[in-house]
Amino acid sequence: MEQNLRGLFERALDDEPVPPPGDPALMAMAQGRRIRRRRGLLATGAAAAAVVAAVVTVNVSVAPAAPPPRISAAQAMMAPADPRCTWPAQDRASTVSIFLAQEVTASQRSDLRAALQADPLVRDLRFEGREEAFARFKQLWADSPDFVASVSADSLPESFRMTLAEPSGYPAFAAKFRDRAGVADVEGSACPEAGR
Repeated sequence: MEQNLRGLFERALDDEPVPPPGDPALMAMAQGRRIRRRRGLLATGAAAAAVVAAVVTVNVSVAPAAPPPRISAAQAMMAPADPRCTWPAQDRASTVSIFLAQEVTASQRSDLRAALQADPLVRDLRFEGREEAFARFKQLWADSPDFVASVSADSLPESFRMTLAEPSGYPAFAAKFRDRAGVADVEGSACPEAGR
């Protein structure tokens, strides 16, 4: 096939008019035209080959869409409905959620509730079980049905939800409760709970 293409290429170049013998200037110009024409044909062939290679590469390397990013149950349950809300709060939080570990015992849950009720920073303390968390999760992520379908009530943690009397006390509050037995995570938000 290579000889066949070479022959076709040479015949395409041979249709140039031959200058009269003995005129070196005309012969040099004809030779230059042949060289330029050969380079043009080579460049066109190379460009066509590059386009074909690019199309094949794009078709072969197109990967399926990436799955949605994985988020923790705490992040899923704290997703702010209001884009002006900040999450997670680092130094100020008006609402706080303490997410319990999956293996939390009744005694640990009871001790934590008593400690939260005794803390002067805590206002409006309420407990949220797995079923309540799942109902809230479905409401928060209603526009992502595939994500909702991938989660069950058993995979969501129980939590204590509260408002802090002084949002600037959040760092000390979080540090005090983060390492308690039965606690998986402490998350704060600068959004009021009612805004969710």
